[in-house]
Amino acid sequence: MTQAKIKTEADALREILTWSIDRPAWQRDALRRLVSHGELTGADIDELIEICKDSRKPSAPLLAEHIGTRHSSAPTVSLKNINTVQNVNALASGQKLTFLPKGVTIIYGDNGAGKSGYVRILKRACRARTTRKKEEALLPNIYDQQPGPMRANLEYDAGAQAQKTQWQHDAATDDLLSEISVFDSQTANVHVEETNDLAYTPFPMKLLEWLVNACKSVKDKIDGQIASIESQTPKSISEPSCSSESEVGALLDTLSKRTKPEDVQKLATLSDKEQARLAELTSDFSQDPAATVRRLRAHKTRLEGLHSKLQGLEDACSIEKAAQLHLLAGDLATKSAAANLATRDLSKDEPLAGVGSATWQSLWKAARAYSAEEAYPEQDFPKIDDDARCVLCQQELNADAAERLQRFEKYVQDKTQQEETAAKQAFSDFRSDLQNKALSSAILLEERLFLADELGNETLADSVREFTLRAQWRLRSMLKNNGDVGLPIADLKNTGLDTTITSLESRINALLAEEESEERRALRSELQELKDRQWLSGLKGDVFAEIERLKSIAKLQAALKDTRPGTITSKNTSLSEALITERLRGRFAQEIDHLNLAGLAIELKQASSKAGISRFKISLIQSTSSNAGDVLSEGEYRCVALAGFMAELATNDSHSGIIFDDPVSSLDHLHREAIAKRLAEEGRNRQVIVFTHDLPFLFLLRNACAQVDDPAQKTEVALRHIQKRQDTPGHCRNEAPEKAQDAATRLKTIRAHLDNTRIQYEQDPDGTTWLITARGLIDSLRQAWETAVEDAVSPVLRTFSSKVDTKGFAKLSAIQQQDAESMRKHYGQCSEMLHKTSDAMNPVAPTPDAITAQLEALEKWLTAVSERQRQIKSK
Repeated sequence: MTQAKIKTEADALREILTWSIDRPAWQRDALRRLVSHGELTGADIDELIEICKDSRKPSAPLLAEHIGTRHSSAPTVSLKNINTVQNVNALASGQKLTFLPKGVTIIYGDNGAGKSGYVRILKRACRARTTRKKEEALLPNIYDQQPGPMRANLEYDAGAQAQKTQWQHDAATDDLLSEISVFDSQTANVHVEETNDLAYTPFPMKLLEWLVNACKSVKDKIDGQIASIESQTPKSISEPSCSSESEVGALLDTLSKRTKPEDVQKLATLSDKEQARLAELTSDFSQDPAATVRRLRAHKTRLEGLHSKLQGLEDACSIEKAAQLHLLAGDLATKSAAANLATRDLSKDEPLAGVGSATWQSLWKAARAYSAEEAYPEQDFPKIDDDARCVLCQQELNADAAERLQRFEKYVQDKTQQEETAAKQAFSDFRSDLQNKALSSAILLEERLFLADELGNETLADSVREFTLRAQWRLRSMLKNNGDVGLPIADLKNTGLDTTITSLESRINALLAEEESEERRALRSELQELKDRQWLSGLKGDVFAEIERLKSIAKLQAALKDTRPGTITSKNTSLSEALITERLRGRFAQEIDHLNLAGLAIELKQASSKAGISRFKISLIQSTSSNAGDVLSEGEYRCVALAGFMAELATNDSHSGIIFDDPVSSLDHLHREAIAKRLAEEGRNRQVIVFTHDLPFLFLLRNACAQVDDPAQKTEVALRHIQKRQDTPGHCRNEAPEKAQDAATRLKTIRAHLDNTRIQYEQDPDGTTWLITARGLIDSLRQAWETAVEDAVSPVLRTFSSKVDTKGFAKLSAIQQQDAESMRKHYGQCSEMLHKTSDAMNPVAPTPDAITAQLEALEKWLTAVSERQRQIKSK
């Protein structure tokens, strides 16, 4: 809707409804609540915050049925009656309260009579503006143990169409009923601001102002939630003790909702190697460098020794050594075979077996040694001359024995035997050399303890042990199978021993370097990194929790974007420009003048904006520096509020009905008369319904409608009465309350009651019932005479009127001497009759005919005086 088309509040509310479709879900829900209740409770704000944080949560947006705005094309709507009220504030059932379709209907009710119950129904059925704080409670009958739903039937005219609908509490009613306006000064568009300025804010603008306030409330609470979450960050995270230059420091410095927990976990987890490195660096920098260097050198020397041993073991079980062993074993086998063949040739003719065997050769070697060293030193072996004896048996040698000894020695000195011997020696020496490369279990255990405990490198200890065992298993297999190996080769490089020795050398060099050298700085940096990572491992749980907090904060900060009031204030500005027109200003000034604000000149002016919301100030024309709220009384303020309401009605071009609930509360007689005249004037063109418990105002309003000089300016007026009977409120009488009835009406009531009760006189055996009835009839008749006198002088002085109307003074001339005498005569007779029925020792009740005679006398008197006064024209 363009700004040019927004001319009324109804147009503005429809524009807000259309505009709200693109607003965040929580704002649409807030608008619905604000339209329905006028303000938000703490519970409302809490619920809206949850929707703001997550738009997927259930919400109820503002809909056309909530605003119930008047349409320019809507017909004129007026209420006909409200009937069949059920379960509302203990109101009597089966009642019907009727209203004039045009003119002023005055509904009077004493306190507790049930008037407020009917008003509350109409406020809800016609969607009157209200707030939770000021909304009057609508309760079911508290005396009914199982009350049904609160409801009532409404009949109304919409143009020429008669309509019926049922109102039910908390359920939608016909949209057309929203064409009927309800005035309640507590929720009027005119209000006193905090600075005591009197301000005017049309409801659509007030609605947007409330929405801005809701934005602030939601924002403040979300800001509070963010602050609460931020306050949960432990000091170890907000003020970390790690280095800002380490990887851990960089992580914490850039910690965000996007930080991956697995990255934190990885950084906070030190491998065994890294833990060992941390321990050694910590040790290096915690001791005297010279002492540390000595210790490290000793470790390096021992590691180098171990490395040499292991290198020898690695070489021993190498492929080359296996091949060489295999070759020596093969050579020995070949040469042993040749020697064996020679041995068989030697021993085939010998008497004893085993000649040439290994045992035999050992025996022969021993014999040669014995001969050369003991028996025949410095003589060739074997000695076989004449005096020679056998060195084994020490018998004299015969020719066969000498020849056998020579043959045996020749065999031993044969090349085949020597080659076998040499091959055996080479094979034996090679095997022994390989066997010597193996580490004993004791040495292996000792070296492992050194690596694991002294050096603190469990991983290196395990890898060295594994290498040693694998190498020695392979070597054992080689020796067992003469070089044939099925086991894989062990690689010394894989143990990390070389790296450890190099690392020790680097540490030694770094410790020997200058304090500010690159080497020292690198070591310190490495130590700090490892320390920070170890520190992180102890509080990674806090880091994980902080990441979750940052995610929560990010969500809340995203929600805050939907609390920015900029778009709302822009819409408010455009609506204020459309609604606060010169037409409204002019009409407001007219209404102020109509209500006779004690001569105060008041106007509607643009004021400074508040939180981006346009303000319109009720300003005193002659004293712009003073606040109207300081100057105006409570009654004058109420009049200003009514003026604003009437100005709005006048500018929206609707002639549907309007309802007023006690419009003159706290007003003096001057303002009551002004409002009575204004409502009577409005009643000439539309339906006006006024609920009041103020009897003087009832008379003022009725007189303002009926007692006018120009018959064309009369306003049709009807009086209704709501009363309480037998403790049940809400009984409706579609007539004026008795104390507001004129004499003629009172006479009709008295005559009707007399006709209904005449049978008591005729059938009452002792006359007691009729006596009581007669007493009431006579007292009512006396009051009717008093009312007749009031009616007779009303052209000049009316009941509850504050002035004398001199224009009607001529009508008093119609009252003659005989009228006064007749009035005194019959009034006295009524008093005498009442005295006889009340105070006498033996009371005697007048007959129905006697009472009828007095009624006729009053009717005759009233008719005569009224007719003569009608013939006199006031000037």
